[in-house]
Amino acid sequence: MIFMGLGNTATVREHKQLLATFKPDIVFLSETKMSANEFSRVQNRCRMQSGLAVNSERCSGGLALMEEEGIDVTIQSFSKHHIDSLARLKNRNNIRVTGFYGHAIPNLRSNSWEMLEKVGGLVKEDWVVGGDFNAILNEAEKDGG
Repeated sequence: MIFMGLGNTATVREHKQLLATFKPDIVFLSETKMSANEFSRVQNRCRMQSGLAVNSERCSGGLALMEEEGIDVTIQSFSKHHIDSLARLKNRNNIRVTGFYGHAIPNLRSNSWEMLEKVGGLVKEDWVVGGDFNAILNEAEKDGG
C-alpha cells in the first residue's frame, strides 16, 4: 500500500470515490501533509465543507475531521495528535468521536497515549476512537524500513 499526501490529485480523487460509495457521517484523516488553508480545497472537492483541519509540520503530519451536512459536530479539543469532537448524528444520541494520531517517534508515544487517556476521562457518551495509533505489536506487522 502506498500512502500519499492529499496534495496528490489521484489521492483526492480516490478519497472522493470512497466518500461517494460509503457515505460516512464523519471522516477523520491523518497525515494530510497539508495546511488547514490547503485542506479547504479538498473539503470543497469532497463536498464536506464542515470540519476542522490541523496544520501539518513541513511535509509530515496534519489532521482533519470532516462531517456530512446535517451532522452537528462540536470540537472539544485538538492538537497535532488528535481531534476530539462531540457529534449528534441523525436521529441519535450524542456520540464522542476522537481521531487519534500516535506519535511516530517510539519514545514519545507515551505522550500521545497520555493525552488520549485525558480525553477518555472526560467522556460520558458512547465513544469511538480511530486513526493511526503508530503501534506495532510485532515485526511481522511492519512494512518497509
